[in-house]
Amino acid sequence: MTKQKNQNRQYMALAPLTALAGIFIDPLASTVAPLVLYFIFRNSRKDVAKTALRTADLAFSIQLWIILVSLFLMLSISVELILPIEAKQIMPTTTMIILSIFVVSLLYSIYQALNDKICNHIISFKIAERVFNLVNNRSKTH
Repeated sequence: MTKQKNQNRQYMALAPLTALAGIFIDPLASTVAPLVLYFIFRNSRKDVAKTALRTADLAFSIQLWIILVSLFLMLSISVELILPIEAKQIMPTTTMIILSIFVVSLLYSIYQALNDKICNHIISFKIAERVFNLVNNRSKTH
């Protein structure tokens, strides 16, 4: 039982690790790799699947946060709240802050997984988790 529990922890830590690696490979990989893990483990290891789904949610949410900041800056320029030169200075700094939060969240998720806990990310929009829960609930009723 101990070996299986240890293996489960390692698999749980795999999702945030793949998302972390995805930052350096391709932003899309940080979302897709945990989703692949979710589909691999969704029937056999529920904790691993839940960690993978929450990690994919976090990665997707981080990308959405960056897009939302970009849209806010473009809107601010268009209504002349800020100058374009100011937006050029704000965007890289904001992106680095958001990515730093992402990395810290992933490291915390790895720590939680190694302690056999599922991390709940407060900055995540939880879109994938809601969609998959709806689909699963719907398929169980039909």
